[in-house]
Amino acid sequence: MDKRRLAEIERYVISFFQELQQSRILAKDLFDSTTAYANADIVRALEDLEKRERLMVRHTTDGNDYVSLTSLGIARLGFEETDIENEAGALPHPPKSATKAI
Repeated sequence: MDKRRLAEIERYVISFFQELQQSRILAKDLFDSTTAYANADIVRALEDLEKRERLMVRHTTDGNDYVSLTSLGIARLGFEETDIENEAGALPHPPKSATKAI
């Protein structure tokens, strides 16, 4: 996927969070929100925002797949402290370099 298209989809994902004014959303709601982008492209954007930007993290809770903003993501999107749901269990993955065996 070219970088311009990926950046466009990332902007869409961020605007989805901003429109809902929530720090945690169901992944299904994000996928169902548009037909302009394929689910695989949205997943690529989520991976980039999660691993490179560290703005969000994907996780499963009680059988539901969620996308939650990290503290960096909350600050970057300008959410107020009252908008933040308690997600102590949702932590970003460590970078690959931190998990490589020497």
